Amino acid sequence: MQRCVVIADDDPAIIRLVKLRLGMAHYNVVATSDAVAALAMVRSQEPVAVILDVAMPGGGGVSALNQIKSDPRMARLPVMMLTGERNPETVIEAMNAGAGDYMVKPFNPDMLLERLSRLVKSSAMMWSEPPAATWEL
Repeated sequence: MQRCVVIADDDPAIIRLVKLRLGMAHYNVVATSDAVAALAMVRSQEPVAVILDVAMPGGGGVSALNQIKSDPRMARLPVMMLTGERNPETVIEAMNAGAGDYMVKPFNPDMLLERLSRLVKSSAMMWSEPPAATWEL
């Protein structure tokens, strides 16, 4: 079973690059160019992670991130920001809203894969049920 990742970016070249690199690592990437469509995809696709651009139609990535993190059904979903926005205030805003990582364009596709994989793994470990304790005193 392929792991699904939703990406929302208004640059078709970025979408192609991300699809190519993540596809080589057996991720099924579904993409859109706006935040509203990304939220619909997240709800319907049940992805293992979401990659959002900050500046795009439909309210932008930080707005989409806020909506994801405020919905109990999606709140645990790891979200990475992938953007050309270098403004420290935007980085802080995204991280405070619950982004698990923030990468600035241009980016190395192998580094993107590595950081996304770590984000997915750490999220799975954080939210997995601990084994039942069988302690005896």
